[in-house]
Order: sequence, then C-alpha cells, then structure tokens
Amino acid sequence: MIIKIIGGAAFIIIILIVIYTYTLILAQKLPFNSPADFLKKSAQDNNQKTVVCVGNSITHGRVSYNYVNILSDLLSDHGYHFTNAGINGNLAYNVVKRLDAIIKCDPDYVTVLIGTNDANASLSKKNSSRYMKDMALPEIPNAEFFRKNVKELISQLKRRTNAKIAILSLPPIGEEIKHIAWQRTKEYSDIIQGIAEADNIDYLPLHETITEYILLEDHRPKLSYDNGFRWIMIKGIFSHFLLGTSFDKISANNGFLILTDFLHLNSRGAKMTADLIEKWILK
Repeated sequence: MIIKIIGGAAFIIIILIVIYTYTLILAQKLPFNSPADFLKKSAQDNNQKTVVCVGNSITHGRVSYNYVNILSDLLSDHGYHFTNAGINGNLAYNVVKRLDAIIKCDPDYVTVLIGTNDANASLSKKNSSRYMKDMALPEIPNAEFFRKNVKELISQLKRRTNAKIAILSLPPIGEEIKHIAWQRTKEYSDIIQGIAEADNIDYLPLHETITEYILLEDHRPKLSYDNGFRWIMIKGIFSHFLLGTSFDKISANNGFLILTDFLHLNSRGAKMTADLIEKWILK
C-alpha cells in the first residue's frame, strides 16, 4: 500500500515537472520574426524598411500582448518589415551583450523599450539577487547600472548603424500610482528621457500616456504589488499557455486596465505602445 502511494506521488510530481517545463519552453520560444530568423533568410525585400524593436518580455510578446505584431499588421503592407528583438527577462545590460545580432539586421529604424526588469530588480534585495543570478549580471542592478547600460546601448546603435532611433519610457509596474513600484518606473523613465535628450534621439512617452489614461479612468486596482507580483505573473503564464486564457481575460481577472500581471501588457497597453511607434515611423 505504501509503495503504491509513493509511486502515485512520484508520478504526480513527474507530471507537474513536465507541465512546468513545457510551459517554460512555450513562454521562452523566440518570435517568428526574431533577428535570427531575419538573418537566416537569404533574400530580403530591398524595397522594405527594416524596423527592429528591441526590448524584454514586453517586446518578446510571449507572456505579454505582442505590440510588434500589431505594428506589423498596421504597416507591413506599407513597406515596413518588423523584427522582434525582445527577450524575456532582459535588463539593459543583457541587450548590450546581444547587440551584434541586432546590428547585423542593418535596421532603418530601431525602437528601444527596456528597463522594466531593471526597475523591478531595484525594488528589493530578493528581486536583485534573483535577477543577478538568472540574468548573469556583473553587479547589483540599480539606477546607475541602468543608466550606464542604456547609454552604451544607444551609443553603439548610433555608432554602428544608420538607423533612426527612438526610446520609449517605461510602462508602470502595477497600477497604483502612489506605490514605490510605479514611482520607480517613473524615475527610470526620467533617466531614459535624459539620455534621449543628451544623445539627440527621439523619446516616446509611453509612461506618460499610460499615466494619463489611468488618471482619467480614476482607477483603483484590486491587487497590490505587495500581494506577491511573482505569483500573479506565474499564475497568468500558466493560465495562458495551459488553459488558453487570453491576456485581456487575465488582465480583467486581476483588475487591471493596462497590465496583466504588474509587469506585462494587455491589448490596450500594447496598442498604446504600437500607436506611439507607428506615429514616430510615419512622421
């Protein structure tokens, strides 16, 4: 009897491990229009302008509504090809380390949306330690570390490409305007704006656009970042990939207007992002 119970428990554990691993594989799958995919194609349409969207999971679009796909739907018939250079979990440091593949795409336009993980890492020692381990960071992630890497990122893009460059301010972490998580994204967005002005590149006010919308809606979120953002995020990822729950449904269940799980965007947030980029490209 005991052997049967142990065997049954072991079987359940194995099944759970398989489900967990399968979900992670799905969540981390590269976009079909990644730089690697772009570079593998032997012949690109020379009449199309190449737009590379650089970022983290918000750009990657596997655990967040995919704003790059929105842009592609809007502009691919107007002479623009969109390459998705977003990677889950990336901080600005990680993007600098993989710039070669982005630059090889010989982009005409580059958009940069990076810093949510940098801001999140700075909110607690626990967050910082996890990011340092998972993303192989050489030092503690703080505002100065972020500033240094964004400046290097922009410097290399300017030096090694002829692309027009735009950098976006950050979507908030959570939807509590007075919470330190929201305020931290505002602080990091101010750093981004300062770099954009100093380096004479275009600045797209995503943080400001979302803030204005939240204030107009007089929104009171039902979940706080302090309730355990990581559990809410993991729960949403499993719900999406295993149960087929849409990002908008996850967002509604969590009581958000723009976000799904404190860090990622629903379709409204993705559309706001795409609208800013579309207007910049077409101006």
